[in-house]
Amino acid sequence: MITPKQDEQLMPDPRTHIYNETARPDLEANLATRYALANGYLGIRGTHEEMPEWASAGFFVAGTYCAAPAALVPIHSPAHILTHPTRILPERHADYISLTTMPNLPNPVAVRLTLGGELISLDNVAILACERVLHMEDARLTRRMVIRNSAGQRATIDSERVVSWANPQLIIFRYQVQVDDANVDVTVEPYIAAQVSNMRGIRLFTVAEEHCAPHLNLLLAHIAEPEQQVAIVQAYNVYREGRTVTLEVIVAVDQKSLDDAQQMAQDGLATGYMALYEEHLVAVQQVQQRVKVDLEADVLSVQGFKFNQLHLEMALCPDNPAVSVPIKGLTGEGYRFMVFWDTDFHLFPYYLLTNPTQARNLIIYRYNQLPAYRRFAQFWGYAGAQVPWETGSSGEEETAPWLCLQEREIHISADVAYAVKLYDEWTTDASVLIHYGAEIVFETARFYASRVIWNAEGNRYEIRDIGCPDQYHTFADNNVFISRMARFNLEYAASLGADPRLAGVREKLLVGDDEVANFQHIAKYLYIIQPDDEGIIEEFDGFFALSSDLRGISEHNCSHTQAVKQPDVLALYLPFHADYSPEVLQRNWYYYQARTSHGSSLSLPGMGLAAALAGLPDEAADYFLRSSRMDLDDVNGNTNLGVHLAGYAVLWETLSFGFSGLRLYRDRIEFAPHFPRRWGKISYRFTWHGSLLHVTVTADSLQITSMATNLCEVPVQVIGSELYSLAIGEEYTVAY
Repeated sequence: MITPKQDEQLMPDPRTHIYNETARPDLEANLATRYALANGYLGIRGTHEEMPEWASAGFFVAGTYCAAPAALVPIHSPAHILTHPTRILPERHADYISLTTMPNLPNPVAVRLTLGGELISLDNVAILACERVLHMEDARLTRRMVIRNSAGQRATIDSERVVSWANPQLIIFRYQVQVDDANVDVTVEPYIAAQVSNMRGIRLFTVAEEHCAPHLNLLLAHIAEPEQQVAIVQAYNVYREGRTVTLEVIVAVDQKSLDDAQQMAQDGLATGYMALYEEHLVAVQQVQQRVKVDLEADVLSVQGFKFNQLHLEMALCPDNPAVSVPIKGLTGEGYRFMVFWDTDFHLFPYYLLTNPTQARNLIIYRYNQLPAYRRFAQFWGYAGAQVPWETGSSGEEETAPWLCLQEREIHISADVAYAVKLYDEWTTDASVLIHYGAEIVFETARFYASRVIWNAEGNRYEIRDIGCPDQYHTFADNNVFISRMARFNLEYAASLGADPRLAGVREKLLVGDDEVANFQHIAKYLYIIQPDDEGIIEEFDGFFALSSDLRGISEHNCSHTQAVKQPDVLALYLPFHADYSPEVLQRNWYYYQARTSHGSSLSLPGMGLAAALAGLPDEAADYFLRSSRMDLDDVNGNTNLGVHLAGYAVLWETLSFGFSGLRLYRDRIEFAPHFPRRWGKISYRFTWHGSLLHVTVTADSLQITSMATNLCEVPVQVIGSELYSLAIGEEYTVAY
């Protein structure tokens, strides 16, 4: 058994472990999320291997989207802020829409245990102790449970599991039982638990084949609409020594055939459990070398951030441009595994700076769905490509039709174009822009050019009848975040029109000089709300006239007020930081802090990032702490549905772009730190133009190191000092 060190058994270090001691059924849905493991391709919730009815089991394979009945999607109350007032809420909504999700597949880590001839169920034994530990440094889950059966026989069960980072198609787990009385008979065998379903008891697969052989369990799950199959095979051995029985299981998953899965599982068993674990550990350590972050801060912030970053790494599917990063990764069914703006605007910068090779696939995912985006724009009567609010594998809009989001949350198109620009500026890989990105930018610019309305009286273009990203004001005009992102998209498209490398793209899309000039013209005259005399930016036309009395508001009763679910004005700070003075940034932060309900999981981390960017590091540190606990403390009350990935990425941005003041350009890197007083230091790594850089920031100095394996010098400027050319392998320190 791979056991923690003795001192970790007594008290796991909270900076590297997540520890709980409970087996309460009412907490299991939350804990199953907290102890979920994934590798981007396979994801499994941290449920008990004995599979009680209250287990909250979940096993998901990336990209296996299939048709699901509308009963899977709850209808919003007609009074809810996001419900469209003119769209019918059908009595039988199952007949009204067809949406997709990923199926909860047969669970591959299930175990049958008999003790003294009694089949053990967690409902019919006394659970004397139950300790679960997530070992964040090697992405491993362990559990120790002490039970007593109806005959008074006692056993200690130790289990561990790993979703391999070395081989994405493998899960390995070990289950060990030690009895107090050597005369008590113990049998342990694995099985593939097929009696599982998605939320609300909806089952989205059938068992096409299922059979057993010596040391093998095999199951083929069939998924319809579109037709798919997932083969799951357990290869296992059982060992007995004295009072201890040990089960070692290699699980292989394949979407082609049972034969291939069987071969992988048996090969894994021949390789050996410990060898497979060591391969996984090496892969984890390689990732840690690339993304390593060290914080000298309070223990709760450190623990929360480490947990968050682990999940960011577990969510990105390797080498597969057909899938993106679902809003909750592969940890739970919240939002049906859809891809939102969260991926392009919040998650993408993290992945681009820590894993640019795989971040590339996130843009290709969007490019491959462009035909669907064009159809979506045409559906609403617009040109170009409109990126839907929720997408799965097809690129079609999957937001429930009774909501206000499809034609109103239109900033997501520019968010995708924003990701293209970051990739082109922060890497040396021009192929993405030439072969994929430019087409996205031109087509989304066409969408905005057709979406604007000319206001002759004001001599300006406007974007009317939109839903604000704050999601409490769903019928508004000239939302400042949407308008500013649209202007960016139009300006970027206009600049690409002059790039000779893109002549072929322009020819393919019939983007002429007149259209390029029109992009620039619309961008120039597009109305963007500016700070008023007090320096406050009005979120949209008429926001200041709304009631400032926020007493007694709720999501059913707030649109008449200045309450916001998440402060979308503050989301301007990262992409458009240079547009505003420090005084304006700070004044708006305090203004919108007082009006934000934090109903969104993006709100707390967004407030923290905005505070750091505004030069309010101590306020940012407070929000950092609260945000880092989002799922460990179930801050929003919905951790049971899966983790909140986008907020995790915003925390990383708070460290890098906020506290260290990182600014990245095509030709240089800048730093202007704002450091929280009660923290000791921050250390993190990122990749820019193919160079891996290590940054350490304290209250009075910044150190940046270029790794010895880099290939070129890096231009660096710290707090207005002279531009410095950082040599390969060099360490550069600036005191301030």
